[in-house]
Amino acid sequence: MKNKHQRATMAMLGVVGGLTSTVAVAATCQNPVPIWQDEFEGNSLDTSKWEIMLGDGCSYGICGWGNNELQSYQAENVTVSNGKLTITAKKQRVRGSQYTSGRIRTANMPNGGEWTHGRFEASIKLPKGTGMWPAFWMLPTNPDVGWPVSGEIDILEATGQADMIAFGTIHYGQPYPNNEWTSGRIIKQPDRWSDGFHEYAVEWEPNEIRWYVDDILYSVKTPNDLSDPSYWTFENYSYHFLLNMAVGGSIGGVVDDSQLPQKMEVDYVRVYDFGQPSLTGPHIVEPNSTATYRVIDEAGTNSNYNWSAPTGQSSTTNSLVVNWQDQGGIVSANISNSCGQSTVSMNVHVLPELVETTVLENFDTNGALAITYWDGQYTEVANPAADAVNSSPTVLEYVRNSASLYDVIAGNTSAIASAAELIAGSNAFYLDVYMPSASKQEILVQLEDGSRATPDNYPTGRHSKYIAHTEAVAGWQRLKFTLEDRIDGGTADTDVSDIVLLIAPNSNDGSTYYLDNFSLYTATTGPETNPTALVVNSVSTSVVGAGKGTKKAQATVTVNDNTGAPATNAVVSGQFGGDWSESVSANTDSNGVVTFETTNALSGNVNATFCVTAVNGAWPLDTAESQGLCQ
Repeated sequence: MKNKHQRATMAMLGVVGGLTSTVAVAATCQNPVPIWQDEFEGNSLDTSKWEIMLGDGCSYGICGWGNNELQSYQAENVTVSNGKLTITAKKQRVRGSQYTSGRIRTANMPNGGEWTHGRFEASIKLPKGTGMWPAFWMLPTNPDVGWPVSGEIDILEATGQADMIAFGTIHYGQPYPNNEWTSGRIIKQPDRWSDGFHEYAVEWEPNEIRWYVDDILYSVKTPNDLSDPSYWTFENYSYHFLLNMAVGGSIGGVVDDSQLPQKMEVDYVRVYDFGQPSLTGPHIVEPNSTATYRVIDEAGTNSNYNWSAPTGQSSTTNSLVVNWQDQGGIVSANISNSCGQSTVSMNVHVLPELVETTVLENFDTNGALAITYWDGQYTEVANPAADAVNSSPTVLEYVRNSASLYDVIAGNTSAIASAAELIAGSNAFYLDVYMPSASKQEILVQLEDGSRATPDNYPTGRHSKYIAHTEAVAGWQRLKFTLEDRIDGGTADTDVSDIVLLIAPNSNDGSTYYLDNFSLYTATTGPETNPTALVVNSVSTSVVGAGKGTKKAQATVTVNDNTGAPATNAVVSGQFGGDWSESVSANTDSNGVVTFETTNALSGNVNATFCVTAVNGAWPLDTAESQGLCQ
């Protein structure tokens, strides 16, 4: 776990509760003390820092909160206890609304805050329920122009049905409906961000905003990422925080009432004057592959590095090359320089080895996909460019319909008994593509419930979407599709009956593509086998408020069997370390999750680690396949 009190990087100019920080030069060490924070101690929300917003948005002039949301915000849905803020969404009728939830902000509060530039972070546990839309975001306070001309910074958004995806966004441009936005996202596999607390942050300096989860940098936006750089408005105003959980709406989607109530939990919110070191490099990798990890965003001079990886590689420079095989784990770097000491780490998941198990369509024999519709010109022809990648005698020649922004090839299948393994990354689609005029293009695979999805009712009936990109190279390419989105939570994993292939979506491309060997690949061992072992999928550790300025350590462990199913009632034993030394043991719940908390509360600047020492259940623990037994 990183030392939050010895972190540093770039310059900022901020306004905090009326206090203006001084202009600093690049590579200035971070002040170890936050310039604003709420640790959510005590038994009630600090209303000198936060305003509790109420109602359905109509009193603010934005009925449905501008997004067709279904909830009415109520004060009683915002609670503080055990060192955490909890926002609860309920199935509860209030006037014209069928749901209630909570929303708070720091704007214009005596001890609240508005800032321009800095590091803004919160430790949050996301909800799981279908239709939930949690957010940690920033808006300008009292701007002289309306939204989105004045800008919006979304530090974290997610949905309950797609809780394996976290994303950050900026909004800008001309007034609605000509507004614009750009976004970045990070996916977690095989588990989900909602399985534990994670730190979501932005570091914002002039003409650049960066997004992080824990120590991982996953998105950077500058004026050059906008359609018009003059739309970059983010240096013109001071921005305040908002925390809320919407129900339904334009992003939340269809609500599953049976999954309510749902909770969004927040351990802390903090503002620092400068950034901290972080890591770049892939957190999901292919087996038997090589990946490079690098320390970035670093302040200070005369840096010394000490890397470690579960594969045994080490380094004393600011980067590390890891030779992954079939086991993941924690990659970490200890940094010592003129700013002090800090540690950054990343939990890396190695995907399973996959083999072809189902031919959906290869245009030589009857496959498991019956093609029923296409927009372009569809002709089965002799292979025009047989090579080592694809030597099949017959392939599909497909000329994309340039008059259709979303040209599709669609068919029905019974091959997807459950899409859960595709979501987790233990199954994947592959497709061979050859382009006479080679170029970089996006191709999507979308899974649908054909009994519910119609051309004009998106997103209803759309289960999930997977993405691959061609390269501008000669010859055939074998593409692997990775998860892009979990779309309609009302479409269950077992409801998939149709597969839609979209070539160069949202374009008027009229190019010729040759397609072949569209297949489903599955793990060599996994959900199709009987369970034989238990696997620790994630361990997350945090420090939580315990009242009167003290802290307790908390750890959440998720255990599955080797088929991916939750391991219920498994006995997990572990050891707290760092500033604590306590042994604990408890049983997992129906989701395979157990949360531990130390009995001792400590004061001061403390940090915690946690190691799983044993898991006892119906099957033995497979330590080789377990992810990061120590955190």
